[in-house]
Amino acid sequence: MADDKKTSLKSSFDLAMERLAQRGGKSVALSEQQKKAIAEVEQKTRAKIAELEIMLRSRIIEAQTDAEKIEKLKNQHQMETAKIREKAEEEKGRLRKQAGTGG
Repeated sequence: MADDKKTSLKSSFDLAMERLAQRGGKSVALSEQQKKAIAEVEQKTRAKIAELEIMLRSRIIEAQTDAEKIEKLKNQHQMETAKIREKAEEEKGRLRKQAGTGG
């Protein structure tokens, strides 16, 4: 049970690095500047997703009882959220690669 607690306390970064190591990838130490840039990307991503969530809620209220329209809105929201996350992961990947190229 103590092992479960230790695992749950690991950061997402630590977990990602473990997965990378399991696949035979090499981990590269990130500079403080890169860590800050990645954190900023994550913060902006969360803000964009929160904004989308607010817009979705207001559009659902406008749609009221139109189940088909509500379903379309939810599907659109999922697609837009996925695009935002994908773009963020690409940007973080570019930032991480800079560690391997020296800048």
